[in-house]
Amino acid sequence: MNREKLVRDTAYAIWEAEGRPEGRDSEHWRLAEERVARGDTGQEKSKTATAPKGRSKKETAEKPAATKVRTKKAS
Repeated sequence: MNREKLVRDTAYAIWEAEGRPEGRDSEHWRLAEERVARGDTGQEKSKTATAPKGRSKKETAEKPAATKVRTKKAS
């Protein structure tokens, strides 16, 4: 398997394990590149990712998406 496909598959596994969050593709790609570089792609084991430092997987999955707040313009 070529390196790019391995990174792509690993990033996808990280994304799925974290509950398919939006807007974190660059972070997942970076984490996948690090794992591939050190030979830890998760292909031999189950496809699970670790939660970001300081938060559990459950907290990460349950965190609601940020909402935009509209403010009135000053007249």
